[in-house]
Amino acid sequence: MISLDNLLLFVPMAAILVMLPGPDFALIAKISLMNGRPQGQAAAVGVALGICVHTTAAMLGISAIIAQSVLWFSILKYIGAAYLVWLGIQALRASRHAGQPVSAAVVKSANQQDNQADAASPAHGLSPRQWLHFFGQGFLTNALNPKAVLLFLTFLPQFMDPHAPLAPQFLTLGSIMSGLCLFWYVPLAYMLGRIRHTFENSRFQQWMQRCTGLVFIAFGLKLATAQSR
Repeated sequence: MISLDNLLLFVPMAAILVMLPGPDFALIAKISLMNGRPQGQAAAVGVALGICVHTTAAMLGISAIIAQSVLWFSILKYIGAAYLVWLGIQALRASRHAGQPVSAAVVKSANQQDNQADAASPAHGLSPRQWLHFFGQGFLTNALNPKAVLLFLTFLPQFMDPHAPLAPQFLTLGSIMSGLCLFWYVPLAYMLGRIRHTFENSRFQQWMQRCTGLVFIAFGLKLATAQSR
């Protein structure tokens, strides 16, 4: 099993990696500010599950195959890049509607509906279909990132005992990273969701959609040029 010294070294380093700005951070920040707190938290759960997928793939040796194969790495890379670019284009398209004027009556009615939905249930009015939609965005953003494949192949083994069974160690370290992900992104979504009403105006939403759209496209283009070695 993993020694206590390795765990004490792994946890802060893994926390830093989780908190570094990247596609996951951009997605959750955008969803939390534009859609709300429960939507952002659903995306955070999706990101955490993506980490579990990478952990399982590394444990089974699938990640090693992908990293060593130019073909498979390129397929995953371009699918992930295309998905990020698609998210960026969707955000840029949404920015057009965000800048359109909305009557005060419509805004008041929408706010009343939001407040009623928030008070109606602990899920804050988020239907299972909506939850799965935002969960899926978080999951795909993380799971389709080939850089995470390389990360789990190069980072996790540094804290593992090569003479002990590897599968339990992969599961332990991967579970810690997934937990750290939830510990970071769920409160982040909560805080951003709490302040979103402060910025609930057409100009901010238009600016936010444009900026996040360009960020996603930039991440996608950067991902498309990533190398397996």
